[in-house]
Amino acid sequence: MYTKTMFRWAAQEDVAYLDKNPLASFKMPKAPQKDEDIIVIPQNEVALVLAALAAKRTYKNVNWSWYTEFMIQTAMRTGEVRALRWADIKENKILVHQNWTLTHGLKDSTKTNKKRWVPLNNKCQELLTKLERDSVYLFPWDRIAFQSYFRKKLKPLHDAGIISHLYRPYDCRHTAISRWIEAGIPVPQVANWAGNTSEIIFKHYCNTTQEYKMPVL
Repeated sequence: MYTKTMFRWAAQEDVAYLDKNPLASFKMPKAPQKDEDIIVIPQNEVALVLAALAAKRTYKNVNWSWYTEFMIQTAMRTGEVRALRWADIKENKILVHQNWTLTHGLKDSTKTNKKRWVPLNNKCQELLTKLERDSVYLFPWDRIAFQSYFRKKLKPLHDAGIISHLYRPYDCRHTAISRWIEAGIPVPQVANWAGNTSEIIFKHYCNTTQEYKMPVL
């Protein structure tokens, strides 16, 4: 990965140490992926998480609770939220077609290489009115700072037993998908909004909230 990045830099027009990148078409083989723990943020803890992220902002006065809320409402990945542009909004929906990785900046495709339209509910519409429009991006903020800040702000809550898990940013996506299923949205539609297959949704997300009560039959 580092070698490929080095060659790409050397082949840039303004550097021109090389005529072309000899590794441009090389793709790193992916390691076998393990099943990921699906952790859903309980409804009574979501407000605590957002309040912790909004308090005492230390990174350029950025309100990371907005970024987090957008993930919870749309089930987008952190990099997809980072890459959202104002021009991608149309008729209360937003087009997800790019990703923003920690190592290579803006990519021209999502993790699954599939574009998708995600509806923007009332909460998302409200968030949009709070965001500055001095950039082409909705959230022109540093993703690495977000992930670091997220853990830093939630750790005291977890240590004090106020929240049940030391949540990760990706748990916001897990939460959204599980809530959609709870709300009775058909799995194929959930899969379409989340950018997954129905098989993945059935395998990983169904029956994960642990907030159901056993009915009296």
